[in-house]
Amino acid sequence: MADAHVVRGADRVLIQERGPGVPEGIYGAECMSCEAVSPLFDNDSLPVAVWALQHSQDRPDHTLFLARTECHWRVVPRPDDPPPSSSSGPGFVGPAFVGLMCLLTALSGLLPALTS
Repeated sequence: MADAHVVRGADRVLIQERGPGVPEGIYGAECMSCEAVSPLFDNDSLPVAVWALQHSQDRPDHTLFLARTECHWRVVPRPDDPPPSSSSGPGFVGPAFVGLMCLLTALSGLLPALTS
């Protein structure tokens, strides 16, 4: 199981999956001039760089590539959730409040675009 938190939600945590057989990164590239795509390589970007150089050598006008690095994520229950308690204060200062604030923040970014 992973050890570092990526993002915390109301009652779940998104973490990077780690462990036996899980690569730190999966590397690949795609030519932006044609539909050529490199093979994917676990834990090593060098073969992808070599692929891009060879592709460009074979097609000198193909010089722009989209490089990708992928990893595995897992959503798990939040390990540090405090037990429910009636003395924790108003009910709106919890996960529902955080979700509402995220929604309002997102909408505030859209409002100027809708009024112009």
